[in-house]
Formats: sequence, structure tokens, C-alpha cells
Amino acid sequence: MPFYKIASADITNTPLLRRVARTKKPVVLSTGASNMDEIRWSVATLHDAGATDIVLLHCILNYPCENRNAHVRMITGLAEAFPDYLIGYSDHTVPDPDMTALSVAYSLGAVVLEKHFTHDKTLPGNDHYHAMDVHDLRRFVDRMATIADILGEETAKEPIATEDISRLNARRSIVLARSVKSGQVLVEADLTYKRPGTGVGPQDWDKVIGMSVTKDLPDDHVLTWDDLRTT
Repeated sequence: MPFYKIASADITNTPLLRRVARTKKPVVLSTGASNMDEIRWSVATLHDAGATDIVLLHCILNYPCENRNAHVRMITGLAEAFPDYLIGYSDHTVPDPDMTALSVAYSLGAVVLEKHFTHDKTLPGNDHYHAMDVHDLRRFVDRMATIADILGEETAKEPIATEDISRLNARRSIVLARSVKSGQVLVEADLTYKRPGTGVGPQDWDKVIGMSVTKDLPDDHVLTWDDLRTT
């Protein structure tokens, strides 16, 4: 067995937590119906008994769990409280065509997703009617792939390669609002801004004002630094 899963019902079960931890295998711990003090205690108990690889699953202990009670934003709270542990989600909502609860959980950073599975939702028992079947699983896999594409891999805000042309064409350059003579000192009335962003950008507006031009330039000319010199 590659890892052990501890159900929400056993989050305060000291003997079980210790026995699982002593195996040195990864532990996946559901946190349904528990508070932060209980979760911290359980994590400490596992850690003290030898567990080093622990995953915490946000979970609501309702069968089924209504969407309004899923509170998947608690995933972010667990991530903040336990920055050294992986955080996931154990879903008890009834599957819908968009796999909404799992999709939102994944978007909020859940890296482990747990869902009951059945081959027949009409079977008797407390699990089958709200479980995922093979059709739900197929939709789930497709949905997660789409969300992964949308989320991307970068977190630092930077232009991406596909924006290069748009960045050039959509931004503005400082353009002459009227013709000027060589050596003329530019004032604000001499300037306007237009697309594309191939010349001096309007972020340098204040810098350009007061500079002189190196040659005669016509109206509507896109300024470059070669056209300018400091007076």
C-alpha cells in the first residue's frame, strides 16, 4: 500500500494515528467536522509518531453535501495554516455535468482530490447515490485538463509569448501633433500618442517634453530616441 487514508471519523483516534504514522508511509487525512485545534493536534500526533508526508483534505461530513455547504474556500485557509503540507479536497456533493465542486476546489489549489466511485448509482447504501460513476469520471478528467490549461503554470505576472504582437500593436507611441524644425524644443502641444507602440512610449511623456529634435520632422511622425536629444 503506497499510502494510508484516515477518514474524518478517526481524526482524533490516537492509537490509529500513531500506528499509521509508524509505517513511515504518506498519510492522507480528511478533516470533515473538525476544527483547527483538532487538525493541528492530529497533525502533531502523526508527526510525533514518525509521519513526515501528510496531506490534509478539506471535507464536509454530509452525505450528500449540498453545494452551499461545501465551503471549498476553506482549502485556502488550510493552505495558509499548514504551508508545509499538501492540501486537497474530499468531495461529497452530488456530481453535476460541470463537476462544479471539484472544479472550484482544484482552482483554489487542491492538489489531491477524493471522490466516492460507483459503477451503479442506484445500488442501496449511503455512498452510491452521491458517488461518481464512469461517466462522471470521464467528464471530471476532461474538466480538470481544461482548468489546468486555463490556470497555466506561471504565478508571476509577466507578458507571455502570444502577447508579443498584441503588446506591440495595441500600445501607443508618442507622435508629433504638428511638424517641427531641427533643434526645436518640444512642448506638450507638439505631442500626441497613437498606435502602434513601435516608438518612444507615453510612459516617457514627461521625459520627452523639453528635449529637442535632431532634424526636421513632419506631422504624425512616430518619435524614436534617435530623433531626440537632451537640451
